[in-house]
Amino acid sequence: MDTLQLVLFIEGSYVRFGYPLVFVSSFIEITPMGWVVPGGVILAAGGYFAFSGHIHLLGVILAGWMGAWLTFLLAYLMGFKNGNWLVGKLHQEKNAAKAKGMLKHYGPAILTTSMLANLTRFWIAYIAGVEKYPFRKFFFYSAISSLAWVSLMSTAGYIIGSERGNLENGMASLGIVAWVFLIVAIGILVWSGKKEFEEFAQEEKI
Repeated sequence: MDTLQLVLFIEGSYVRFGYPLVFVSSFIEITPMGWVVPGGVILAAGGYFAFSGHIHLLGVILAGWMGAWLTFLLAYLMGFKNGNWLVGKLHQEKNAAKAKGMLKHYGPAILTTSMLANLTRFWIAYIAGVEKYPFRKFFFYSAISSLAWVSLMSTAGYIIGSERGNLENGMASLGIVAWVFLIVAIGILVWSGKKEFEEFAQEEKI
């Protein structure tokens, strides 16, 4: 299978399962196990393939938004109901303390930008529930945060998709070199996920 065949295979998978895939990956990415799934890459790929018209950009954005937003809301409700139970269970006292400080000092600003907070984004939502942050405000700010992030990643992929012809011609001419680039890109993703997992595991030991 050459590079172009691989792209077509992935596109076929998006045509068949794209929206559920984007929803699930966006949901998982916000959880403490988010290092397992490169949700941002999956969103961008959805936008990329949406340019061809086989799937819709709006559908990709809505699916990703619902997945990410649902995680935020569930995290808030878990914190509201269970207090710091999950923090202790996963030994995430340090991340929870950081999230609490950010929420206290920045309030709406950190809720709105929390998708960019990496390992603490789940805990910001969770601690908001623990601290009984007003649900209406949380509902609104978490919606903006998740929609902004999903729209950014999907639209970036869509813009890249507008150059799909040139990209595929380039990959075809590069041949084996394109595979090298692909393997390197996958390696970077795996390394990033491993690094984030190591940080997560180290937090558990503290």
